[in-house]
Amino acid sequence: MTFVSKLAMAAALTLGTSALGVSPALAQKKNDKQPAIKVSDEFRTPAAAAQAAVDAKNFAAAEPSIVAAEAAAKSDTEKYFAAVLRLQLETSRNNVNGQIAALQVLSSNPTTPAENAKLYQQRFYYLQGAAAANSKKNAEAIQYLTKAREAGSKAEDISILLANAYGATGKNAEAVAEVEKAMAASKAAGRKPPVEWYRFAIPKVNALGDRAQTAQWMTRYIQEYPTVQNWRWVVQVTRQGTPAANDKVEKLDLYRLMRSTNALADRGDYADYAYQAQTSGLPWEAVAVIDEGRKNGKIPAGDSDTGRIYTASQAAAKAEGSLDRQIATAKTGTQTANLADAFLASGNNAKALELYDQALQRGGAKADEVNLHRGIALQRLGRKDEARTAFQAVPATGSYGNLALLWATSVDFPPLGA
Repeated sequence: MTFVSKLAMAAALTLGTSALGVSPALAQKKNDKQPAIKVSDEFRTPAAAAQAAVDAKNFAAAEPSIVAAEAAAKSDTEKYFAAVLRLQLETSRNNVNGQIAALQVLSSNPTTPAENAKLYQQRFYYLQGAAAANSKKNAEAIQYLTKAREAGSKAEDISILLANAYGATGKNAEAVAEVEKAMAASKAAGRKPPVEWYRFAIPKVNALGDRAQTAQWMTRYIQEYPTVQNWRWVVQVTRQGTPAANDKVEKLDLYRLMRSTNALADRGDYADYAYQAQTSGLPWEAVAVIDEGRKNGKIPAGDSDTGRIYTASQAAAKAEGSLDRQIATAKTGTQTANLADAFLASGNNAKALELYDQALQRGGAKADEVNLHRGIALQRLGRKDEARTAFQAVPATGSYGNLALLWATSVDFPPLGA
């Protein structure tokens, strides 16, 4: 389903307006200042019959009389009345092209009351733009919808239609800005923006190259829709923008995030996670992940690939010996941070936290990475406020800023599969 059709449906359900509908109030406002009635007998007869049929909602009977009135209309006044009747008829049967033709006459007719001419003009531009959008004539849609907005139209789905048109023409910044407007209007009216709006906007924000802004959008998305599937999707988008220099660390920490939210889906997730831990020199975590995957049935019994990783990781962990004995040998901030990572991987979060604090005091370690991992340890220990503070210590514009923001978002949610 395309963005247009998804959002048109969402608009119908959440905005209370159809994508192409027109209110009959435009055609017959009670406070219309009708132009002076000076019409010919030739026009009056079919027009009166048409009006009677329209008032009775007998639109089938109204059609031939309206056709006759249009043919007989010579003066601006007669054309005005014929167009009003035509608009009522085409609105009743949701004929967009018919409405557009009638609105074009009404918006430019000199006998149309000024306040109504403005409304007719707004609706004319809006319907033209919506029709163009649904026909994928995106440049034309942008032109008409922009004019509708400039004319004062308050149609709530203008932003949605413009977002789609801008997105289809590669104007990602403009598309995202329009989705922001739609979301603001939705929230102001007490409605939660539909999930499709986030799914449309986030890849476009990501394509603009602003990782911090992408992370903020993804955080908003997860806060609105905290599901396992959405966490997985967010992780996939985050991976696509991971700098090569951070790939190994960030990929492992993204798997940790998925594990903490029960978002590891299948054998592939568990096997790749274990491989990342093993190749990062953290065999304890590889063993724990495979044990977990086997226990919950995600890793099939006898799986050879994970079996090899498991055996190699067990041997590596045994060769490392006691981590406690290595504490005395960690003298620099970098050595202390590396040892803290080992404790974090082994599940000893309290000792990991203690060593991360020492690493920061000694200096020399990568502060952003240390604070990120401090936050993970604190979160695992259930110290949520301190975990948030640690994640916030990672600069938003730094190498791990977006990842820290996602971790901070996860603090407020229980494991999603629980």
